[in-house]
Amino acid sequence: MLSNLRSFLTLEPEDVEVNRARYAALSKQIPLMYSILGINLLGLSLTHFGSAPDLMTVYLPAVMLGFMALRACKYLRTRNMTLTDAQIFSSLRNTILLVVPVGAIFGVWGILFLPFGDTGQNAQAIFFNAVSVSACAFCLVHLRQAAILVLATVTPLTCILLFSQGSFAYTSVAFNLALVSVVLGHILISIERDFVQLVEQELEHGRQRNKLQALSEENHRLANTDSLTSLPNRRQFLFEIDELVEQCSGSECTFVVALLDLDGFKAVNDVFGHPAGDAVLIETASRLTEAFADYDVTVARLAGDEFGLLIRSQLSDEVVTKIARQACEMLRVPYDFDDGSANLSATIGLARFPQTADTRSHLFDRADYALYYAKHHNKSEPVFFSQEHERLVFENSAIEQGLRHADLEKEMSVEFQPVLDLNRGHTSGLEALARWYSPTLGNVRPDRFIQIAENSGIIGRLSETLFRKAVTEACHWPGELTLSFNLPAVSLNTPGAVSRLLSIARKAGFPVSRLVFEITESAVLKDFESALDVLEEIKAAGARIAIDDFGTGFSSLAYVHRLPIDALKVDRSFVRDLTHNQKSANVLRSILDLCENMGLSCVVEGVETQEQFDLISDLGAGQIQGFYYSKPLSGGDTQMVLQIEFHDQLMSLAS
Repeated sequence: MLSNLRSFLTLEPEDVEVNRARYAALSKQIPLMYSILGINLLGLSLTHFGSAPDLMTVYLPAVMLGFMALRACKYLRTRNMTLTDAQIFSSLRNTILLVVPVGAIFGVWGILFLPFGDTGQNAQAIFFNAVSVSACAFCLVHLRQAAILVLATVTPLTCILLFSQGSFAYTSVAFNLALVSVVLGHILISIERDFVQLVEQELEHGRQRNKLQALSEENHRLANTDSLTSLPNRRQFLFEIDELVEQCSGSECTFVVALLDLDGFKAVNDVFGHPAGDAVLIETASRLTEAFADYDVTVARLAGDEFGLLIRSQLSDEVVTKIARQACEMLRVPYDFDDGSANLSATIGLARFPQTADTRSHLFDRADYALYYAKHHNKSEPVFFSQEHERLVFENSAIEQGLRHADLEKEMSVEFQPVLDLNRGHTSGLEALARWYSPTLGNVRPDRFIQIAENSGIIGRLSETLFRKAVTEACHWPGELTLSFNLPAVSLNTPGAVSRLLSIARKAGFPVSRLVFEITESAVLKDFESALDVLEEIKAAGARIAIDDFGTGFSSLAYVHRLPIDALKVDRSFVRDLTHNQKSANVLRSILDLCENMGLSCVVEGVETQEQFDLISDLGAGQIQGFYYSKPLSGGDTQMVLQIEFHDQLMSLAS
C-alpha cells in the first residue's frame, strides 16, 4: 500500500515527453494560480487590517506576495525557453516539494483570522481557504503529485482548525470541505490520467508519423535511386533536369546534360557473367563520382551501362570537355573482378541549356544524338551537340520520313560486289548491297538510311524487300556462286524474321545452301543467347554464316568459338594501312591463322591497290573483296560480267 502511494506521488525522470507537456501546461497555469492567490491574499489582509496583528495583515502577506511574484516570473521567463530534460524535471520536482510548506502556510494563515473577525470576515477567511485550495488544485492538475499534495495538506489543516473552534457551523463546514476535497481529488486524478494518456497518444501518433515519414522517404529514395550503384536513377535524373529548366528559364543560368555509355560492357556480361558486369557498373559509378567530386554535378545511372551527368557548375564548353575527357581516361583503367579483368572505354555526348535546347526532352535527345554521333565518329571522346549535329538530325528526320513513305519496291535496288577466290582465280560469290534513290532526296548513302531504318523500326520490311530483289537476280547466276546478304541486328532478336527470309529464297527457287548471311559482332553482342538461337536456325536450314567487319568488336576471340559460323570477313581498317603498319600485317596474319585452325573461310575486305593485294596474297589469304577486284555492280552488269567470266563453264553445260 505504502509502495503504491509512493509510486503514485513520485515523478519519473524517464517520462521525458510527458514531463515536457506537464511543464508547458504549468508555465501557463502557475502564474494564473499565483494571481488568484495574490488577489485573495490582498482581499483577506485588507478586510482584517486593524483588527488582526500587523504580522498577519502586513508583513506575512508581503513575504508571501514576493514569493509568489518570484515563482510566477520564473515560469513566465522560461515559458519560451528551450530547457533540458534535467532542468524540466528539476523544476517540476521543486514545485512538488514547495507544495506542502507553501500550502500549509497559506491554509493556516487564512484560518488564523477567525478569532479576529466578525461573522462576515470569518466567512471570508473560510471562503479564502476553500477557493484557494480548489484553484491551486485545478491549476496544478497536470502535475498530479502537486495537486493531490495541495488537497492533502491544506484541507486537513483547515478542517482541524475549524473543528477546534467548537462551533457546529464550523464543524459542518469542515465536513463539507473534506467531502468536496475527496471528490475534487478523484476528478483531478482522472483529468491528469486523461492528460497523460492524451500526451502518450500524441507521442505515439508522432512516432507513427515519423515512421510513415521515414517509410515515405525511404520509398522515395528507392523509387529514385539505382539499387546497384546507389546513384540517382533515370526518374530522379529527369526530375532534376525539369527543376533546373524551370529555375533557369528566363535567366542567364546555364547547365549541361551529358550521357555516358560504356564501350564493350556487353561483352563483359556475356563472357564473365552478370556478377562481373555488376562489379564493373559499381566501379564505374565510383570513378565517375570521384571524377566530378569538385564540381556541382549529379551522377546518375539511367539504364544498363548508360550513365547521366547533370553539370550545374558554370563552366565553359572547353572546361566541361576537359573534365569529361579526364573522366573517360579514368574509365580506361582496367576493371578487375574475381574472374579476370576488362579494358573498357566510355563515350560521352553533351548538350547545353539553353543554347542547344530549352526543354528537358530536347536536351536529352540532343545529348543522346551527340553520344550516338561520337560512337560512330569519335568513340571514347566527349562530344558536344553542335550545329553540324543539328543539320544531321534534320537530314535524318527527312530520311526517316522518306523511308516511311517510300515505295520500297520501286525506289530500292540492289548492287552486287564480287568476292575473289585467290586459289581458284575466279569469283566465288557476291555480296548484295542496298541502294536507294528517293524522288525527293535523290541517292541516299546506304550507311545513312540502313542505320535510320534500324532505329525507326523499318528495317524488317526493308530487308525483306532487298532480299527478295537479291535472290531474284541471283537465280540467274551460273554455277554455285553464293549470295551474301547483311542480316540486320533486329533480325537476330525478332522471332520469325530469318524464317521469312528463308521462305522468300525458297519461293524464288534459290538454293538455301548458296546463301551466306553476314552478321556483325555488335549485333551478336546485343543479345548473345537470342542471336545464337537464330544462327542455329540458319545452319539447320543449310545456309552459311559469316562475321562481317571482324576485329572491330571488343571480345571477338572470347565468343567466336561458340558461334556456328563458316567464315570471317576481315574489316577494311586492317587493310587500309597494311603497307606501312607492321602491326596491321601481324593482326591480319593472326586472323588468317585463327581461321585455318578453326576451319573457317576468310574474306579480306577493302582491298583497293596492287600493293595491298600482293601483301595479302603473300600472307596466305584465300579470298578478297574490294575495288581492286571489282566495284559494286548493278544487276544487269553483274549478269554480263558473270557470263563473260564463266563463259566456258556455261558453254560446256549447254553442250
